[in-house]
Amino acid sequence: MNNTDPTVDCLDERYWSYFLASSLITFFSGLILILSFRLASHFCTCNGGPKRGPEGAPMVRPGDTEASASDIVKVDMMTRLKWHCEELISGQTLVSLSCALSTGSLIIYLIDASQPDTQEETCKNWNDTPSQQVDLAFNLFFMAFFIIRFIASNDKLACWMDIHAFVDYFTIPPIFVGIYLNRQWLGLRFLRALRLMAFPDILQYLSLLRTSNAIRLAQICTIFLSVWLAAAGFVHLVEISGDPWNGFENSQNLTYWECVYFIVVTMSTVGYGDIYCITTIGRGFIVCFVLVALVCIY
Repeated sequence: MNNTDPTVDCLDERYWSYFLASSLITFFSGLILILSFRLASHFCTCNGGPKRGPEGAPMVRPGDTEASASDIVKVDMMTRLKWHCEELISGQTLVSLSCALSTGSLIIYLIDASQPDTQEETCKNWNDTPSQQVDLAFNLFFMAFFIIRFIASNDKLACWMDIHAFVDYFTIPPIFVGIYLNRQWLGLRFLRALRLMAFPDILQYLSLLRTSNAIRLAQICTIFLSVWLAAAGFVHLVEISGDPWNGFENSQNLTYWECVYFIVVTMSTVGYGDIYCITTIGRGFIVCFVLVALVCIY
């Protein structure tokens, strides 16, 4: 009788670096392209004034009521595409849908991370995991929404460096790598919690928040909640993984909610000591996190 566990054999070689590299390559490749384009534009000959049409007329939108018919000129396809993307963003419908799906993706992560014997990397087939299939559909929307935001932005570099863009870099590419490698990585999906910070803006758009005090209170609560959940997710990831340079030997079996409890106890400076980090990465993160939390609280 063969007692060999195929899961153990599969995990003899970890591929966490492939998942992380996909996110870093995505970010730095886009950053290099944007900076290269800016540098090329800087050295290009330009007139320096506002954009004008082929005969010197100001380039205005066809829907601009203040412009006369003679001022309206033909514009290129990319400009029209930018205008359409701006209209989609300004309607707040896509923004609200993105926050709703981000919450759904976060719930899927919480379910996966709350299991008693959660592993950061598993050899489960993507076709056999309905939750991952739903999460893939969400991520396809997030990718399309990011493209729309990027096209609509006037400052491409600022859009690329936005915190919500970082959430997309570190959550979208790994899921495609996981499908290719026939693996699943718990990874940095907890970063979806940072999307909760956009809820006050949506509530304002829906006229559910009207006073400045209510808006400020909602912003403080969502920032605290999102940072709390994201920090717990990072601690959970590194503690169930262990330090890579130690061969992942110094890991401990913690659930996500135990890490949530640990973060609250640490942020409040109570420090019961019943749960603590044993990995070098986890300890280093907590030192930095506590210093930042103390500055923000006090």
